[in-house]
Amino acid sequence: MRDLGGAVTVLAIVLAACGGSDAPTQTNTGGGGGGGGGGGGSTSSAISVGDNFFDPAATTVPVGTTVTWSWNGSALHNVTFANTSLTTCGNQTSGTCARTFSSAGTFNYSCTNHGGMSGSITVQ
Repeated sequence: MRDLGGAVTVLAIVLAACGGSDAPTQTNTGGGGGGGGGGGGSTSSAISVGDNFFDPAATTVPVGTTVTWSWNGSALHNVTFANTSLTTCGNQTSGTCARTFSSAGTFNYSCTNHGGMSGSITVQ
């Protein structure tokens, strides 16, 4: 039994030494989704414009990234930024539209044809 007690002590020391780290971790919680809600965690520069949703609805990209919206639904949609000085993507049912983000900030956009269809690009 004495050897078993020593083994348990050694095992406890080894487990304690293998414990956590103080190093930061990065977690990607996944992309947005339909309905224009949520997101938070996407780092995609490709956004799908579906029937009444942007996917992902929220994404974070580095300064200088070109974000491309691709129309995949059948309804008429646009990408209109809350900041009216930004270039918008006009009404269309297919194709793509791209915009390069050259400065940091959060850029909110929506489809003005469909209330509640919105998204945001966070540029860091």
